[in-house]
Amino acid sequence: MSEFLVVEDRFAPVADELAERGWSVQPGALPAALVAELGRHCRTLWRNDDLTPAAIGRGSDQSVVPEIRGDYTRWLDDCPASDASVEYLQIMDQLRESLNRSLFLGLDNFETHFALYPPGAGYNKHLDRFQDSPLRTVSVVAYLNENWQPGDGGELRLHLNQSTIDVPPRAGTLVVFLSARIVHEVLAANRERASLVGWFRRRPDNPLFR
Repeated sequence: MSEFLVVEDRFAPVADELAERGWSVQPGALPAALVAELGRHCRTLWRNDDLTPAAIGRGSDQSVVPEIRGDYTRWLDDCPASDASVEYLQIMDQLRESLNRSLFLGLDNFETHFALYPPGAGYNKHLDRFQDSPLRTVSVVAYLNENWQPGDGGELRLHLNQSTIDVPPRAGTLVVFLSARIVHEVLAANRERASLVGWFRRRPDNPLFR
């Protein structure tokens, strides 16, 4: 018998696909009960006017332009802590450790917010990494939409070298991709579309990037 304990890494396929092509889609990656609770939380924030219009740009150049980006957001760490949010962050930390172990990315922390798109809203093509900061390294989207049907729209469109991939925002699906490499957009949906959108950030090499 081996003296070493072999621990199964459920996120190993994510790391493999990031290394091979820069993106990974994992349907059913999150527990249904967790997804349902996070979805209820997001929609409660929306009904209570506790989500704010998302801006584009950075720092003093930020502005709200619904024609470009139409979602409403709130950072998870700005919300009261709940069992569901704690569990989700624990899962994300497992993902971070898996990616660091397999790909040596040096991921240091995770930031995430709820995002709700009202019917008709979308987000034009963009990259997640800011031009003036290289810290965002891996993007993560977790979908919270139960009973999402063909025709509901709201797909995440990944723009690849020679093609595009459309990912329906079905509950429990986890999408992971390289922040500086994968151009993407959110297509307009015909019903409310909820998710948690986050980024693993690496430790800055230069204090000026903190």
